[in-house]
Amino acid sequence: MSNPNFQPRPRAAPHEPEPAADLTSEQIARWAERIADGRDEFPADLGEPDRSVLADAVRVRLRDRLVRHVARAIAGRLARVDAPDAQE
Repeated sequence: MSNPNFQPRPRAAPHEPEPAADLTSEQIARWAERIADGRDEFPADLGEPDRSVLADAVRVRLRDRLVRHVARAIAGRLARVDAPDAQE
């Protein structure tokens, strides 16, 4: 008798090695700086391994800039609150 709820197990896809990255870490860093600065666009023809690494590098730079900006804004407000009034 066959089980009406039986579902065959999906077969694992054969593992395909990732293509080798073409860009060096120095090239990724320089390109990420340019993209984060708005001086260059994200390349459309970049291979997947490099695309992921570059996207992560740009993301890190933009996040770090945002964190520094917020920290400076908070520090500036705290400095104004702590500063003695010039009118007294």
